Amino acid sequence: MRIDLADPLLFGNDAGEDEVPEVLASYFVEGSTFDVFWDVKQKIRIARARKGMGKSALLAKLAYDLKAVPNAIVVSVTGADLTGMGEFSSDDPAILTNQWLQVICARVNVELGRRIGWAGSDTKIMLVEASELAGFRGRNFIGALADRFKSKSVELQKLAVSDHAQLLKRFVEPKSDFVVWLLVDDIDSKFVNTEKMRNKASAFFSACRRLVNLVDGVRVRATVRADVWPVLRDSEDLDKCEQYITDIRWSRSEMENILGKKILAYYRRNYPGSVIARDWDFVRDQEKLIELAFARRILWGGAHVPTLHAVNILAAKRPRWLSQLCRLAGEDAVRLNKSRVDLQCINLVLPKFGGLRLDDIAKEHAHQYSDVKRLVESFSQGERTYKTSDLLKRIVGSYMSRVGVLNLPQIEGKLEVNALSLAHFLFKTGFIQGRTDVEMNPVFVDYDERPSLLQTSVNVDDGLIWEVHPSYRGKLQIF
Repeated sequence: MRIDLADPLLFGNDAGEDEVPEVLASYFVEGSTFDVFWDVKQKIRIARARKGMGKSALLAKLAYDLKAVPNAIVVSVTGADLTGMGEFSSDDPAILTNQWLQVICARVNVELGRRIGWAGSDTKIMLVEASELAGFRGRNFIGALADRFKSKSVELQKLAVSDHAQLLKRFVEPKSDFVVWLLVDDIDSKFVNTEKMRNKASAFFSACRRLVNLVDGVRVRATVRADVWPVLRDSEDLDKCEQYITDIRWSRSEMENILGKKILAYYRRNYPGSVIARDWDFVRDQEKLIELAFARRILWGGAHVPTLHAVNILAAKRPRWLSQLCRLAGEDAVRLNKSRVDLQCINLVLPKFGGLRLDDIAKEHAHQYSDVKRLVESFSQGERTYKTSDLLKRIVGSYMSRVGVLNLPQIEGKLEVNALSLAHFLFKTGFIQGRTDVEMNPVFVDYDERPSLLQTSVNVDDGLIWEVHPSYRGKLQIF
């Protein structure tokens, strides 16, 4: 029953939406804030988190669970799916909101029409026609019959296309036990911080609010990146959406639960008759489960600590980073003919892992600062830790002086760009973190805990020093 550390399914798929639903369900850990997101009484909820925190997995798990609910119809789409159904060329937020409303309802109606076997009522006929027009089902008897009465067919098609919201309302509301779940992922995919993109994305969330208020029996669940939401909230209408936000954050113990449950799920899939699969619990036996795949202790930061301590730090409380690091280290363990991941395996994969992190930071934050990749790479071969004065000197000497002050792009739309504002931005992205200047027992502080640091000369650092996050150091050759 030796664990296969190179098994791609052991530590899960990096993309939750691509994971086999049954496998995802077997290792999914419900965060402390998820209950309200699942609650059918909540008409709309928006999951907000950074990249790699499990937003897509959350929607995928909800879709999987809803399959067992008799009165639920699930419509799972991405932002790209919906965008392709509309033009969104207007600059008027009210028009954009109405366009989103019609597009969203059209997509739901297409799904309803696809599922209807016999369209016996006018409403059902229109749903079927809308579905056929969108290419989601073949021409059936009703469609053929409608062709014989072309004037009637044209009338139905026009109604279905012109007012999908009313059509959806007519079909759903008479069925008191009927619930349509619209799950929308990545509405902010490829977001660029322009007025047009801000208006378009903001209008989507406004349309979702209108939809659930217009049609009883519809529930909307959507995701948004934590770095995009503050930009969208410039729209006054989105202030009303803040109450529907569910923030996804993971504690250290929850991250350990995720890893322990993935290993237990592996045994239950591959060795269902084993004592581990039958009797072990991912919380109670977490330490034993993790030691099936990882060395008990490694030398890290001058002390012997559990391997999971180092893995947790490198993963930065992001489940995707956790799975990527464990998978890369597991593959190296197999290559080195080791039965468990140890410090050597982790160190060998840090350059590749760091490359993935640099790609992530560029993709995640380019809309806030377009030159973010060059900014972080300016720390290459530098120090691990900096006092505030040294950090600002590094930014000036290795980045600003080389790019040229006049060539610096704006940060989040703000005209003033200087060393302090760039340092604050690096803190916000997680590239650097604050730490107490205590070698043996340092305390780390991230942006979510102290967002006001590195902004003004008044208590600029609260006595902290600044450390480049370990996940980036291997690629940037910071030792």
